[in-house]
Amino acid sequence: MEWSFASAGPIEANVEVASGRIDVKPRAENEIEVSLEPMRASSRRAAELIEAAKVVFENGALRVRVPARTFNNAEVLCTIALPEGSSVSVRTASADVRCLSRIGDFAGTTASGDVTLDEVDGELVLNTASGDLRCRSVASRLKVKGASSDITIGSVGGPIDLVLASGDVDIDAAGASVKMHSASGDVDLGRVAEGEIKVRTASGDIAIGVAPGVGAYLDVASMSGEMTCTLPFQEASAGDAKLLITCQTMSGDVRIKAASA
Repeated sequence: MEWSFASAGPIEANVEVASGRIDVKPRAENEIEVSLEPMRASSRRAAELIEAAKVVFENGALRVRVPARTFNNAEVLCTIALPEGSSVSVRTASADVRCLSRIGDFAGTTASGDVTLDEVDGELVLNTASGDLRCRSVASRLKVKGASSDITIGSVGGPIDLVLASGDVDIDAAGASVKMHSASGDVDLGRVAEGEIKVRTASGDIAIGVAPGVGAYLDVASMSGEMTCTLPFQEASAGDAKLLITCQTMSGDVRIKAASA
């Protein structure tokens, strides 16, 4: 089934699909297109869910809701074409989410679906149980709460707040403060430049790259891992540093180094 609407620019999209996949693609500023189809052409249950779906656009907001069935969900492919810069909110159980266009804010709640994004001009907020997150860039805040999730981000312009039970974190560049807590998982912050960096993990390795020319005050502790720092030493107080780095791990290595220019 297909729907089309006209808009005057970026919109807000709220999408609920329990199982399958959600694809968000770019479209001209005055066009919105929604398509729902079974992931398996012969799926009768998926066809029934699509027949009962609600797709509404009014007052600049699009709502797509495919009803969920307890213990009886079928995989549905939801494809949405939106004006670039639109904000997207998704709620899903096991559906994967792919945004192939530049969006505004992103908010997601998922149990086991993976989330793959390109550019997020605003903030990215995700609650997930076991889904992975991949994103090229986030202009503002990044906030993730997950049980078992790997996180791979190119760059983040705003503050970062991560709470994970397990999973690796790989962020190429962080432009502001970082607060992270994980029970088990490696953490790699390729480049940090300012603010307070707090990383706590029970059994993971921690690697942090400090931007060239930035002073950093270090408070690092590991009970059974190795600690290395290749930054040049300078006599100064904590107040003179642009970065305050606090790292704690029970059984992992901590490595502080200079990031590449």
